[in-house]
Amino acid sequence: MSWSCRGEEWQFRSAYFWSTIFSLDSLKMDFISQHRINRLYIRYFDVVVKSDGSIMPNATIKFQDSVPEYIDVVPTVYIVNKCLSKDVSSLGPMIVKRILQMNNTHDIKNVKEIQIDCDWTASTRNKYFELLSDIRKEAAGKGLSLSVTIRLHQLGGPVPPADRGVLMMYNTGNVIRPDGTNPILDVRHVNPYLRYLRDYKLPLATAYPIYQWKLLYRDKHFIGFVHYDGEYPILPTDSVSDCFVPLSAIMEVKGKIDRQRRDFQDEIILFDLNNHNITRFKPDDYEKIFNH
Repeated sequence: MSWSCRGEEWQFRSAYFWSTIFSLDSLKMDFISQHRINRLYIRYFDVVVKSDGSIMPNATIKFQDSVPEYIDVVPTVYIVNKCLSKDVSSLGPMIVKRILQMNNTHDIKNVKEIQIDCDWTASTRNKYFELLSDIRKEAAGKGLSLSVTIRLHQLGGPVPPADRGVLMMYNTGNVIRPDGTNPILDVRHVNPYLRYLRDYKLPLATAYPIYQWKLLYRDKHFIGFVHYDGEYPILPTDSVSDCFVPLSAIMEVKGKIDRQRRDFQDEIILFDLNNHNITRFKPDDYEKIFNH
């Protein structure tokens, strides 16, 4: 059964899988089992603009392990916003076809929905919504529904043509121009957008961050994300900022969303499932995040 029952309440527990290699070692499997996770949003590939101006898939995931049969899979595709400056009239059917081919190749059967992730803006909104309409129509013809990611800055605009969405409660700040707040998630970034939640017309789940960033600054200018030691030459005057979201911040934001739209917590999603992230908090802390 895919739902977690708490008294008379029902809740779906999920996680994103954003790595380029799909593997489920014992640590991940233990985490999935312990916290009764039955849905994975797996990033299948990105859609990017190549140097010659063409639109192409990129960073396609490689499946080293099979997806357990009891896991519902939501294939997720990230579309770079720059793609929307190109002709995307044929992109929708191509995305759906590629997803179905990957499902068939890797024997992934528990797919009822696909998801599109894009940081669209006011200038690209109309074209993006047209693309979503194409994808939704194509997906419906294959018996699939369509979900989309929703960022905070998109809440105040028109609702995209999709069956449902995921409210991304992460990457809320700006690493380029640090303002003393947490760029991953800070309640001060969230507060101005809460007023849009009560009347938002698209059903939403909510995704929370469990990852960490290392940010390198030189002379107060952002240089890049530090993924491993030695990736950048570190000068004596450089500063490296370790950014992570404490449990207290997640719970504070979760409480604010609860007071506006409790139904947005009917599915809680963690971003994202990898070994570094899932050991960041204690098991009891993850239960606090998941609990309705």
